[in-house]
Amino acid sequence: MSGLDLKNHFSLSSSNLVSQICSPSLSTIGITYFNYIKIYKDGSRELLTNNSEWIEYFYQKELYKTAGIVDIEYLLPKGYFLWSELKTYDPAYSQGREIFNIDNGVSFVIKKKDETILFIFGSTKENHSINNFYVKNIDLFKRFILYFNDKGSQLLKEASQNKIYLPQKQEINNITIRANHISEQKRLDFLDQTEIERYFILDQENNLYLTKREAECIAYMINGATAKKTARMLDISFRTVQSHIYQVKEKLQCANKDELEKILIDACIHDVILPRQNLNREKLL
Repeated sequence: MSGLDLKNHFSLSSSNLVSQICSPSLSTIGITYFNYIKIYKDGSRELLTNNSEWIEYFYQKELYKTAGIVDIEYLLPKGYFLWSELKTYDPAYSQGREIFNIDNGVSFVIKKKDETILFIFGSTKENHSINNFYVKNIDLFKRFILYFNDKGSQLLKEASQNKIYLPQKQEINNITIRANHISEQKRLDFLDQTEIERYFILDQENNLYLTKREAECIAYMINGATAKKTARMLDISFRTVQSHIYQVKEKLQCANKDELEKILIDACIHDVILPRQNLNREKLL
């Protein structure tokens, strides 16, 4: 036997309790596999799963060394990723698919200063249609993550006291790092080449859009800036900012910040209104 023997490890013995938290909510939407993992800088990890057989096999066969796994554990930015976008030919994916019927999944990546947290959801290899379901219902998975943190708080605490320690450090491919990296200058060049004057809320046929300045004012407000701070950032008057915010509320018929934020997020424009400020991580408060 190679790799790690986790037969009596908490990450496997707790799988029935994890399954109880996952049931029936995940099964009703076609999810058969769930895995929580927190990875520290030294490669040690906390792990909880509803499929102990696969996890035991995964560590016995040293599949944590494969490029596909190293990429998702160390190189992917925060966010969520469909497995179809990743290296599904990688042994970790192909063996999970062919031997344990774990496929068509989505992984959520949460980046913190000293660790990376993954919430991983999978289905079966026959359930291709679930990939569209993920995209259209991503809020359900975000909700389940919060639900798991609540209902599984004791399990998470015990997992932190029963870490898995790899016998050897995982190797990160520098070529992959360079392939995934884009310089700040290239990002700035791209932003210059894609200036947006009108932010359409639905589509052009509806002719409902925010002007560049309206969108900027609302984005600053949603991110927590006061009208006075926004005025300073945009080098316009306080009254002009107030006017833009009023016009947006009239256009979109929104009464409060939460309604505005939901519309901008649904229209997929909230994260791109202030790309330079996001790039520079400028504080708005």
